[in-house]
Amino acid sequence: MTEPGLDAFISALNPSCDDVGRQVMLLGGRIIVADDILPERKMIVETLSRAGYQITAETAGMNHTFRRIRTLYCDLVIVDSGIEGGKGLKTAAIISEDQLAAVLLLVDRDILPRMHQFHYLMKPLNYNNLIPAVEAALMYWHREGELREEIRKLKETLQTRKLLDKAKGILIAQMGINEGQAHRWIQKEAMNRGQTLRQVAREIIDNLLPGDDRLEKE
Repeated sequence: MTEPGLDAFISALNPSCDDVGRQVMLLGGRIIVADDILPERKMIVETLSRAGYQITAETAGMNHTFRRIRTLYCDLVIVDSGIEGGKGLKTAAIISEDQLAAVLLLVDRDILPRMHQFHYLMKPLNYNNLIPAVEAALMYWHREGELREEIRKLKETLQTRKLLDKAKGILIAQMGINEGQAHRWIQKEAMNRGQTLRQVAREIIDNLLPGDDRLEKE
């Protein structure tokens, strides 16, 4: 079984070749398989390759896995919880914390509380449970990536607004104009110079504000 909350989604997926192919195209398909049980690893590789995924690397230990992840681009790392005597959970945690790729953790029987933060799949493995679990892990990884990008843009917008407010305050104080006029002045300068409002505001702060009162550089 897979992580609670994913069962309904996974059971609704049809593992036909056409559907799997569409999912691979949409979600990305470069995968690293980290499993020190050779027959199991080969079965995973064969199953994923048949479904259209590209196996970027096969590994059997934690350090080897990290070297591969950091040198080869991949979308997903499938990690057996038992690699190197139980270092799979630690491996998955580092991959997730560093946002290196999506993670699918393979577990035998005991589900530890810490495992619930990952997408996990109970053994034994077969086509019907492996492919939907891979698709689910990739889908949630891409959703998380979209959310991270939205947060980054919001932070950038907020910082730009702070810079603009600071720059307008300087213009108001030094030119004796109101806020609307200061904003239009910055807009005109940005248009004339082919720069962004943020760049013009930064120049105003750097050149017209005494050093002790400047905003910290980004």
